[in-house]
Amino acid sequence: MKTTAKENILQIRDLLQNIDNENYIRKADILSGSTIGQHVRHILEFYLLLVSGSFSGIISYDKRQRDTRIENDRHFVISMIDRLIQGIDTLDVNLTVKFEGDFTADGSSQNTIQSSVGRELAYCIEHSIHHQALIKAGLIALGLKELTDEHFGVAYSTIRFRENKCAQ
Repeated sequence: MKTTAKENILQIRDLLQNIDNENYIRKADILSGSTIGQHVRHILEFYLLLVSGSFSGIISYDKRQRDTRIENDRHFVISMIDRLIQGIDTLDVNLTVKFEGDFTADGSSQNTIQSSVGRELAYCIEHSIHHQALIKAGLIALGLKELTDEHFGVAYSTIRFRENKCAQ
């Protein structure tokens, strides 16, 4: 699963190497006024919190820093991705951790549940794919569909389904 997570992040790095900064930070109506960069930041901060939380034993995606350098500076993100991949390599997917989250709009109900690094890594992969699909929609709206391939933002189970359907 660590290999899949790294491949997923490398898809983002490939995009960053091909998109210019103007389009990376351009607001898109189809993304409710957000940018490709903001979605990339959102994805990567979840992975970063997983890596740091694996050391502390507590993972809370609510505690994102929302680092604007990630959403505004592609070159910063490309170098950060290399460090993130090294962090993923250190993960022990069998390690038990506490997952903390508040799923209310007013912030009134903190929940803590048992999880594992492996479970949270699976969540980060699925979460990333979801946001990559949104990024792809943004790229299409900006006339930049060619910056990704047909698998960008598509769940691995969907890719397998499509390939099996075509093989029949």
